[in-house]
This record gives sequence, structure tokens and C-alpha cells, in this order.
Amino acid sequence: MAVDIYFKQKEYPFFEAEAIEVMENLDIFLQQLEMILTTSKGRILGDPNFGANLEIYLWDTKVSSSAIKQEILSQISTYIDSGLVNSISYDIEVSFIKGDIWDSVVVDIIIDGTKVAGYAVTP
Repeated sequence: MAVDIYFKQKEYPFFEAEAIEVMENLDIFLQQLEMILTTSKGRILGDPNFGANLEIYLWDTKVSSSAIKQEILSQISTYIDSGLVNSISYDIEVSFIKGDIWDSVVVDIIIDGTKVAGYAVTP
């Protein structure tokens, strides 16, 4: 059984103040995926390739949602244990929201056909 360190913020809807470890595969997967999605490349000492670097896509007018999805899937296959990944039925949806001044990137995490998390990146 895999174990990970609990690092959810107080603002998280299901925050548990007394929790130290995460032992459920789904929780570990989502926690590790959140780390990937919220980390910019070059921020982790010793591994300059870690992180999805979503902010750079806000300023690139030629990138497609499928290219962003491929980057996220590549990060998942590289940084999340394959046994954990293979035990969860997941999908990633990437879309753009057009704004008046700038656009936003939205990444939805779908587990067993249900959207369980979403990440929006705006300038």
C-alpha cells in the first residue's frame, strides 16, 4: 500500500487538521497530480523538467488544448507511479476560456466519468 504525506491547505473543502498521511490511491493520485499542475518547470531543485508549466501556455497563441493535455499526460507517466496510475480510471480535459483582456486555461480532472478537480490558470 502506498503512503504519501498529507499537504492539503486549510482552504481545501475537506481539510483534516489532524491528518499526517494519505493512504487511499485516489487521494495520493490527486495530490501528486495537483503538485504537477501547480508547479512551474525549474522550481524543483534537481529536476528542472518537473511540472506542467501551465502559465507559459497563456502567452502562446499557437498551442492547442491537445498539446497541453499531452504535456500533462507526459508528466503523469514520468512522475506518478505506474501502478498507481493504472489503478485509476482518469481523463484530463483542457479548455480555454476567452476573456476580454486575456484568456484562461482550465484543466479538469475526470475520475470514473466525474469531474473531481479543476485548475484554472489566469495571468
